[in-house]
Amino acid sequence: MKINKKKKQNFCASAIAAAVFSTPLYAAQLEEVIVTAQKRQEDMQTVPVSVSAITADQLTDMGFNDIGDIAAQVPSLIVLTNISPLATTFRIRNIGNAGNIPNFEPATGLFIDGAFRARSGIGIGDLVDVSSVEVLKGPQSTLHGKNVTAGVISVQTQGPTEQLEAMFEVNLGSDELRQVKSYVSGPLNDWLSGRLSFVDSRRGELIDNVAGPGADDLNSYAVRGQLRADFSDALSARLIMGYAEKDMNTLTGDVFLSEASQRIVRNAGGSVTIPNDPSDRLIEYADESFYKGDSNDIILNISYLGDGYSLTSISSYDDYDGLNYVGDVEQSSLKVADFNDRQRGSSYSQEFRIASDGGNDFNWLFGGYYFSNEFIRGDKSLPEFIATEDVEAYGDAIVDELISRGALPLNLLPLVIPAFGVEGDRGDYYITQDTSNIGVFAKFDYEFNEKWKGAVGIRYSYEDKHGVVTQTTQLSPLGCVPPLNTNLLCQVTPDGNDFDQKDAFEAVTGSLSASYFLSSDTMFYGSLSSGFKSGGFSLQNGTSTDELRPFDEENVINVELGAKTEFLDRRARVNASIFHTEYKDFQNASYAGLVFIVNNAELVTVDGIEIDSTMILTENMMATFNLAYIDTLYDKYTGGQCFYGRSPDNDAGQCDLSGEGLPSGTKFKANIALNWRRPFSGGDLYSRLDHVYSSSANASSSLDPQFDMPASNVTNLRVGWRNDSVDFAIWGKNITDEVIINQVAPANIHTVVDERVGSPEGSYQAFTLPQRTVGITARYTY
Repeated sequence: MKINKKKKQNFCASAIAAAVFSTPLYAAQLEEVIVTAQKRQEDMQTVPVSVSAITADQLTDMGFNDIGDIAAQVPSLIVLTNISPLATTFRIRNIGNAGNIPNFEPATGLFIDGAFRARSGIGIGDLVDVSSVEVLKGPQSTLHGKNVTAGVISVQTQGPTEQLEAMFEVNLGSDELRQVKSYVSGPLNDWLSGRLSFVDSRRGELIDNVAGPGADDLNSYAVRGQLRADFSDALSARLIMGYAEKDMNTLTGDVFLSEASQRIVRNAGGSVTIPNDPSDRLIEYADESFYKGDSNDIILNISYLGDGYSLTSISSYDDYDGLNYVGDVEQSSLKVADFNDRQRGSSYSQEFRIASDGGNDFNWLFGGYYFSNEFIRGDKSLPEFIATEDVEAYGDAIVDELISRGALPLNLLPLVIPAFGVEGDRGDYYITQDTSNIGVFAKFDYEFNEKWKGAVGIRYSYEDKHGVVTQTTQLSPLGCVPPLNTNLLCQVTPDGNDFDQKDAFEAVTGSLSASYFLSSDTMFYGSLSSGFKSGGFSLQNGTSTDELRPFDEENVINVELGAKTEFLDRRARVNASIFHTEYKDFQNASYAGLVFIVNNAELVTVDGIEIDSTMILTENMMATFNLAYIDTLYDKYTGGQCFYGRSPDNDAGQCDLSGEGLPSGTKFKANIALNWRRPFSGGDLYSRLDHVYSSSANASSSLDPQFDMPASNVTNLRVGWRNDSVDFAIWGKNITDEVIINQVAPANIHTVVDERVGSPEGSYQAFTLPQRTVGITARYTY
């Protein structure tokens, strides 16, 4: 995406300009925004797609650091993360799932410099010189293919430049943030140029632990090199290579313990000394949790401009290898079990496109796509689960609790019964999945006259998968401790409960749109599109049977009406859309404590309205106001997860969630940003004020009514001074220090134990957004 400046005029300053905040002296007209939503460069106002575009200047103004900053500007986008970078997930129009299930593919496709990325949490915060971000809303399967039934996030980075450029930036924050960013770019000879960028990020722990190491810190670095070769006026190539490494104590769930779980912990010799508040970012865990991993990516983009057509080739390879260590699975001051979760993956993709140059009434595009992925979970040299020093005492305390409730005979009380296993018990899994995908697609656009345009697209997709799960246990002679059969490892890695299946899926998807131009500044459009996400297997450790592991493919159809207009002599822009979307066999996942459950909801419907608006208020001030009202509903879902204490509705232990909204499904979200700039002392004073409002939503996958979270407000502020070379800013995020719980799930072990002992209340864990941080940024650009 690039920006083309239009005619400039001067406007007198408003009396209120000095009272509000952020950006450059604004042109008298809004700049034209060029997007690539349809695989060619087009004016955003002429594209019949609901797209939000964030330009390089806007990214600088907001102090962009990761994709969460984009979510604050695009109401339809939600970013969720919990126990590791690999668990990050994106939701568009409230559609998405937990990223903790590594082979469960996302509904929102992430593309970096045109290349699809299979794991959403890899690489976003490691990009120094992002030039634009486009968020395409609604299914985009025709042109973007794989895993885009909710939408697309397209990130473009700045390429090598023809002139020497360099930048060095330092960020310091009250959360002990210490971040350095830098790049250098320029020509190497007459036809070759290069770019090298680097970022090093470190941050203190955001969660305090009274019994062990803290949690939720940051320690990472990334380097990215590029070469651009202009072989001729027609032929060019861009090579991108990147490496990133992370070593950090991860975000961990803050638990609420039932009275029964508190008694069991104390009776096992543990302590419970902190407030039972899962939102205070204060924990009492005996051991640490951390993530160590690295990732690589290579992208080769080759472009050829022919006579009336263009050829594009995008080749991509990426891999990652990460270990997420959970030192205290039991989430307490005891040491019951450790969990080593190593995940590795590699992907290769190739896309070829040939397209007309866009200068005729009739335009066309043809393309082919190939993608392969290998995923491995497990490490044959490390135990996935191992029982540790307090497991026997913890198991005996569970038995004592059962005796006290009359569930076991009183004469067992003098005995020490290690119902949860003994120290050294070990459970292992080794999980693999191989995926390959091919697609061919075409799109045709025709301009009937100056008022009417039409477009049709079609895609054929084929995907095959092979999933394997192997599980083993190495236990003491007690085995699974019959007759209770409550040994932890017999539940999470039951010996011999293996799986090995293959399957293939294919689909034809398409799109149809019509555009009517009321004037050169106003367009109305309507579109009909379909989407597809292949089925697969729930390749989780645990007790799931062969019959329960496969899940069906997901099909979606979307109907949308929209309008895009500029007015007040192009000082104001409003883009709006209204849509209805139906997901048949929606792929759904939920965490039930110890294991994840994956299946299909028979029908999910989404209805909503989105409005993006920008206005130049004065020559010093610009405002953006964006909102989304989205009603996302399980129209029919008979296989949902039951919340604690709810009786199942069928023999499979499932609950009927038909008629309920989706988890984290915020109905109304809006943001307003005020940008102000004024000349001062050879440069410009500037500031930006962002405010985001999100209505109430349920934070649990089981839709437990007690986790209906209230509406929230988050305010960010940035104030600074800059000229052509120097930029200095003071900033604050969540400056009102609002406490926001965005995800709630059963506790790893406590919730299962609560059920076993018959506790009237269940334990749970919560994940909160970061508290208030303030900091400074200093940047020098050459």
